[in-house]
Parts: sequence; structure tokens; C-alpha cells
Amino acid sequence: MSLIRVGVTANNFAEAITAAGELLVEAGHAKPQYIRAMIQVVEELGPYIVIADGIALAHAAPGDNVIKNSIALAVLEKSVDFGSGKMVKAVFAMAATDHDSHIESLGDLAALLADAEIRTVLLTAAESQPIELALASVLGE
Repeated sequence: MSLIRVGVTANNFAEAITAAGELLVEAGHAKPQYIRAMIQVVEELGPYIVIADGIALAHAAPGDNVIKNSIALAVLEKSVDFGSGKMVKAVFAMAATDHDSHIESLGDLAALLADAEIRTVLLTAAESQPIELALASVLGE
């Protein structure tokens, strides 16, 4: 079960988050309710989850809707507006079972995304293999 999907069609931020969240649900790492919780975060707090040009990190509070610590990635066919003109093409969905895991995963992903070459791979790859290689350390695949 891959936690990466490339060429995803989405018309808005909710569909983009849903696409990434469905990967967590399909893998058995989160319950379907977690997807709604991630969307609500953006509805309530705005596009702060856009963490780099073209890249968003959807997440919600750790809790009962998370089964296993995990990160999934949906790379969109076309960028969508996450609010305030923040256009996103790559959406990570992060599920954490507790606060410490949440913070650790955020740090790991932030360190990875500090690399401009990795960001370029995320935003330009036409298939999942180059992304899987670039993200292997975070996704554990």
C-alpha cells in the first residue's frame, strides 16, 4: 500500500486534503473522521498549513481518529488555492497518535523540506517513484 499518489484531481483545498487523507484511511492508519478533522483545521484557522511554496501539511490533533503514526502525500494534477491566494500542488497528510509523535513528525518533515532539491521533486514528479526515494526516511517505505 503506497502512501503516495501522483496526478490527483482536486478542485479546492477540501478535495486536496481528502485525497491525501484517504491514503491514510486506506492504509488503516486513520479513521475516516480524521479527514474531516483536517479540513476543519483549515476552515477554522486558515491556510497556515501551507508550509512552503506549493506544499501543505494537513493534520489535526492527535486522538481517537488516528490508528498509527503516518504521513501520506497527494501530488495534485493542478495547484489549488488553500486560501489567501496560497496555491498548493503537494499535500501531506500527517496522522499522529500522541503529541510527542506529532512534534517529531513535524520536525522530520520540516528538515526534509528544507532541501530545495526535494521540494522540486515533490512539485514536478510525474510518478511516485522519485518521490518515494526522496521521502523514504520520513514515510518509512
